[in-house]
Amino acid sequence: MRIEENDLRQVYEGFAGKFDADHDEAATFATCLLRADMRGHTTQGLGLLPYLVDLFEDGVMAFGRRPEIIRDNPGSALVDGKRGVGQVTGTFAMDLAIDKARSCGIGFVSLRGGADYGMASNYAIQAMEQGMIGVSMSTGPVLVAPWGGRDAWFCTNPISLAVPAGDRDPIVIDMATSANSMGKTVLAARDGEMLPGPDVVDAEGRYTDNPAEVILDPMARESSMAGALLPAGPKGFGMVLTVEVLASLLSGERSWQDEQPSDGVNRAAYYGQSFIAIDIAAFQVPEDFAASADRMIETLTASRPAQGFDRVRLHGSKAAEAMRDNATNGIQVRDEEWQMVRRVADRLQLALPL
Repeated sequence: MRIEENDLRQVYEGFAGKFDADHDEAATFATCLLRADMRGHTTQGLGLLPYLVDLFEDGVMAFGRRPEIIRDNPGSALVDGKRGVGQVTGTFAMDLAIDKARSCGIGFVSLRGGADYGMASNYAIQAMEQGMIGVSMSTGPVLVAPWGGRDAWFCTNPISLAVPAGDRDPIVIDMATSANSMGKTVLAARDGEMLPGPDVVDAEGRYTDNPAEVILDPMARESSMAGALLPAGPKGFGMVLTVEVLASLLSGERSWQDEQPSDGVNRAAYYGQSFIAIDIAAFQVPEDFAASADRMIETLTASRPAQGFDRVRLHGSKAAEAMRDNATNGIQVRDEEWQMVRRVADRLQLALPL
């Protein structure tokens, strides 16, 4: 089904209002979730609402909790998110990084006491829209085993890089550093599909490509698991560790003292995040950079495809196509996701446009 952008914005703002968001908080929250939907990532937009209800009702995060700058330097800062709403605290932190980049060339803001901030590229794009290179990363619920292991110790540790271009679509990398995101794994189990490779480990310690052997409730975005997700091999594990260090250890969100692995049902969550803004003008003329970025994109996308591929794609191109389609025709939403939202709306007595 298709839903108009403005109708969905009203849903998000109304949802936020049910949990005591003020006008600015509701607008920020809606913008972040809507951008995920527009880019074709509804698991980080509409599909997130049932999970967010649980977080709000359990007091894991709340509107009205204002982030506090704990340490402030010309090019860096440490922020306490106070377990406020992730989309609000994340936007605040990247705004701070952008301001520092304007004066120092680079702004690096690390945040502890955070919450689920949804789509990582929201914040990288935030910097990109100011003509900068943006980087965002986060830790969170414990879902992922180390490579060679079977017990979950890490989140999927998403990371995003957004790079402005000139006339071409920008490069926007947005990925879990595990082999697959939790959302993709749950959807594969829901649709009865196999994963691209042995990307989960079951309760017996066997690596498998069948998500149904690990995901216990495929209708729940944050399903309990009989096992864990896996990194994409040793190099993927290196990426998991990179985000863990830069977002969680550096911020002080996680000390690793006396910890136990997740049992797949009762999982700890450590929301450490980092936000980086790089002012291109501090390194070269922005127009020259944009022209070079365009030439790189044009060269790579015009290169010969390998067997089994119709063309070479760069990160963000598919999302850019989805944005154009969704802007013209309405946002594509899976039927079961909309039914889950309907149940949430009934529970909250929230009027829906459809």
